Amino acid sequence: MAKSKYSIVKGKTGKSKKVVVAGKKKVLYKKEGSSAMYVLSKGRHMKLSAYKKMKMKGGNQEGGQGKKRKRGGMSDMSGMFGSILNGGAKKKKKKEKKKKRKKKK
Repeated sequence: MAKSKYSIVKGKTGKSKKVVVAGKKKVLYKKEGSSAMYVLSKGRHMKLSAYKKMKMKGGNQEGGQGKKRKRGGMSDMSGMFGSILNGGAKKKKKKEKKKKRKKKK
């Protein structure tokens, strides 16, 4: 397994340094060749300042506040394959014509 380019920041006593952001304790990491501090969020290393800004906005929280980033799935592909999933283009046109007729009556 490859060695990580991030290492845990340790204090004078040898314990890992932690910071509290939005009520959560996060372990601090440091990247090789950089003085910036990082935290681990959802399996990814993120700059501490960026993480704090994100939490201030209310993003990626379980409480239902803020906007969550959408990830893949069939709902995103409905635009590309919409006609295929709905039974084809001809069926779609027939449904639209039927709706128009109902509205006229």
